[in-house]
Amino acid sequence: MASSPEVAATNARRVTIAVRPGVTIPDWSVVTSETVREALGAIFETCDWEARWAGLDDAEDRTQRAILEAYPRIGHAPSINELALTTGFASDRVRDLIAMLKARDMVVLDQDGKTLIGAYPFIDRNTEHRMRLGNTILNAMCAIDALGTGAMLGTDVVIESTCRSCSAPIRVETRDKGAALADHSPMGAVVWTGIQYANRCAADSLCTVMAFFCSDEHLDSWRDGQTPRANGFRLSMDEGLQMGKALFTPRLASSSENAQGGTDTS
Repeated sequence: MASSPEVAATNARRVTIAVRPGVTIPDWSVVTSETVREALGAIFETCDWEARWAGLDDAEDRTQRAILEAYPRIGHAPSINELALTTGFASDRVRDLIAMLKARDMVVLDQDGKTLIGAYPFIDRNTEHRMRLGNTILNAMCAIDALGTGAMLGTDVVIESTCRSCSAPIRVETRDKGAALADHSPMGAVVWTGIQYANRCAADSLCTVMAFFCSDEHLDSWRDGQTPRANGFRLSMDEGLQMGKALFTPRLASSSENAQGGTDTS
């Protein structure tokens, strides 16, 4: 099934954002599918990722990385005091940095805007997508987040989710430290990557339309039931993994001497 024609034209502009020396997002080196390239282009344009990542400084980057590294270790979002110990910043400075990351839509706070409850790909609330990393179980914000988590952390992951249409169980296992698929069931399961963004919060907009389906038939049925018909891209499970790796591996990747970045408009 080809990508949706409504958004296929976004491949004309392929954004590459420097995260730290030698590390860029997305990581185009892991993408071999033209459909994934189109989907990434659509997401970056719709969510204005260039503006969100522009000027990310070392303190913000260090805080974001500390949050992501804490999740598999403690099973939930770290507290301000825990982050202060990890980063070496004073607690008030950590609060300011979290507010800056929230403004960039890199973390999620509770309804009062005071407590950290998520950092893509993790969220401290039950979702459709549960990930087992060793003895730790975490919730991912969406299907693509779940698929990218193992490669980001350099560990194999077991994902247990459900079909958005019929709620049938879907299971995905990775290998090679999260970089490849080991198995998934049912074999006909696919990934839907919707395209929508609102209120500068992907967790409550984009992530709600990134889901697993047990078959193409159930994906089509679900799309037909949406008004207007859901816009986005149908991905195979391997393509979903490519997209997850492209988006999430750079977040914890170490700097290298071979820096590259900028915007590729080819």
